[in-house]
Amino acid sequence: MVNPLRVLVVDNAEDGRKIREMLEGAEGAPFTVYSAETLVSALDAMARHTFDIAVVEIFLADSKGLPTFETIRRHAPGLPVVIYTGIDNEALAPAAVQRGAQDYLIKGKVTSQSLARVLHYAVMRQQGQDQPGAAGTAKARVIGILAAKGGVGATTFASHFSLELKRQTGGRVLLLDPDPTSASASFLMKIESKYTVADAASNLNRLDAAFWGSVVAKGPGGLDVLQAPGAAGFSEPLAGDALRHVLRFARTRYDSIVVDLGRLNPVAMSLLEETSEIYLVTTNGLPEMYEAKRVAHELIERGFTSQRLRLVFNRVPESASLPQAEFAKVFGVPVFWTIFDCADELAEAYARGRFLDESLPLRKQIAQLVARSLGTEPKPKARGLMRFFKLAPSQ
Repeated sequence: MVNPLRVLVVDNAEDGRKIREMLEGAEGAPFTVYSAETLVSALDAMARHTFDIAVVEIFLADSKGLPTFETIRRHAPGLPVVIYTGIDNEALAPAAVQRGAQDYLIKGKVTSQSLARVLHYAVMRQQGQDQPGAAGTAKARVIGILAAKGGVGATTFASHFSLELKRQTGGRVLLLDPDPTSASASFLMKIESKYTVADAASNLNRLDAAFWGSVVAKGPGGLDVLQAPGAAGFSEPLAGDALRHVLRFARTRYDSIVVDLGRLNPVAMSLLEETSEIYLVTTNGLPEMYEAKRVAHELIERGFTSQRLRLVFNRVPESASLPQAEFAKVFGVPVFWTIFDCADELAEAYARGRFLDESLPLRKQIAQLVARSLGTEPKPKARGLMRFFKLAPSQ
């Protein structure tokens, strides 16, 4: 039995239905058709499923012309694409084929049988090349930093975590901040750029190496920073689906990406599936712990295990004692790390412009945390074990 060709049809609902009917009515090998009405929904489909070929109308509600085709090619370089459009333009057809389209067909001038034949031939020509549907070879580790409640220090944590991850791995690291109102990370990193993640999210059809290089800012220590929209002025929350594709594009360019998610809102929820692990940051105040418990249970219900959900207590007085076993029962996951309060040192560092200094007590504690997350944490020496175990509670 011949396996059906898996076809992604990218077109409006009415024309998509007609294409499906044409392929179902064609003789020969069968087709399995998946439909997407917009470029963004097509990118979502390619991220979730594997296709043998795509049939694409390049004039869509959210993208017009050859950039539609080029965006699909960038996200799935091994996927053969046949353009099937209502626009009969003599200049577009050769330009599309020159840029990698398998064919350029005009609606109303193709029969069911000829369309089926074009698709089969396109798939045959593609054989022996890259695997269909592959969206890139490099897949960055994506680390989400989530605040249980406002004011728990999650952005400060994310900034130092990113810098320490860059220092310890020597790899390509990006700090991405999708908060539409905040500019905290940009302020802490002393970033001066007019471009933000909003520019990337609103230009999905232009995302390539050159465009990316123009919107990403250079931070300290060789860290790349994609600023929050708030860094260029207050804005409306970004669409989660567009942010997902920005993140998916970034994953092909970095070894690690740290996403400052802020609180658990719809945007953060839309990015959860892209993360390798989540650090849930809280303090030991009662309101903060209540919110942390609520968020932790929500994430557990969504399939996050203790390997992916890591609870971090921040700004804990050094004299405080956190009952590990009891907390594990309350939150549903063990405490991954405790960061002692460094308020006085941080205030002095702010005043001296040394907030990101590696010598800060906060940075040293986060350095140990990062080492543990990477599996490179050195074994403790015989002396000073009590303090070590307070810093790094066992799971």
